[in-house]
Amino acid sequence: MSKLVISSTIAQYRAFMDYRYQAYKIELTQLLQQLKNFGLLFLVVLGSAMLGMILLLFLGLGKIIDSSEAPQYGAQMAWLYLLLQSVMLSAMKSAIKNSQQRLFQHTIVRSTWLTCMDIKLLLLSNAWLLASAVIALDLTFTQWLRAPHFILFMLLQFGLGVLCLYKPRALIYGLGFTAVLVLLPINITPLVYHSSFIVLFALSMLLPVFLLNDRLSVNSLFTFWLSFFIQHCWVLVWRVALLLCVFMATTTLLLERADLAAIFSVLALAFIVLFTSSLQFDCGKLHDKYSLFFQANNQQRWFFISQFIPSCLFFFITLLSYLLFVAKIGGLLLSLGVVWCAVQLYIAQKKPAHYALAWMVITGLLLALIA
Repeated sequence: MSKLVISSTIAQYRAFMDYRYQAYKIELTQLLQQLKNFGLLFLVVLGSAMLGMILLLFLGLGKIIDSSEAPQYGAQMAWLYLLLQSVMLSAMKSAIKNSQQRLFQHTIVRSTWLTCMDIKLLLLSNAWLLASAVIALDLTFTQWLRAPHFILFMLLQFGLGVLCLYKPRALIYGLGFTAVLVLLPINITPLVYHSSFIVLFALSMLLPVFLLNDRLSVNSLFTFWLSFFIQHCWVLVWRVALLLCVFMATTTLLLERADLAAIFSVLALAFIVLFTSSLQFDCGKLHDKYSLFFQANNQQRWFFISQFIPSCLFFFITLLSYLLFVAKIGGLLLSLGVVWCAVQLYIAQKKPAHYALAWMVITGLLLALIA
């Protein structure tokens, strides 16, 4: 191959790389705009907690590395990190792959170039892997000898990113299988836990695709809502992932500062109410979309009531899970939490613009009463 051909190929690749990078930035800007349009919720609530989330991120990585005395807890923390990473990358998947122009790209460049750019943008997007790399560079050789499983954890972070791009179904299966593993009451080493993760995710790639929605007959309100959540499972996935993060963070903080248990309980309850009652925004949109259809079938009243049931069920299931697996909540605070969730649902339905403000005011009042 002549130098001219090589130079021309390199120039074409750089031009394609610049194009993909520009498309990546544009789609990310649009994604951030969508979050901003959600209202004060993400801008103020999650934005103000960003520093604390970063500190908890590195604290959790420390627990994963130093998990020889509590291997199951370290494995559970690693699984949570892999889940949260998968949720974040799933949200950014379209930007990473430039899905809107994917077919066009296949006509102008070879598939290896597409894959190469996908991997580059994946590494750029994976903040969880970058955080692990920062920790890894700070470890001494002696510390590496004591934590060989952290190498497997970083390989899992990269591998699951690739699965998220190209085999999302296998990623879901793998997360389900590994969730069962970390909940089993067994006593194995951290290295065996992470090796088992790799094996389970590898086996997940061999499983066939199973589409439940194709076998579901929509003939009642129950199957109508079930079909909606199967087709739009993302509205539940990101909320469940963030709630698991709240659970794990609360558990870690209670171990470090048991004297602040009352404050942690209020904050945990606040985020439970926030993430479960906000499901009403999605259910309310679906109600508005199909209200005329159910009115024509004389089911308008029941359809109106049914839009609140998913959020209520989600709240009670989450609250029960918190009480069973994390910590107990006082009876008075528990009762206030139920009323609080009902208030947030009402505001989400009648005054959605005031939803975030009401949540922050009630959270502040409860913290003030406890302090």
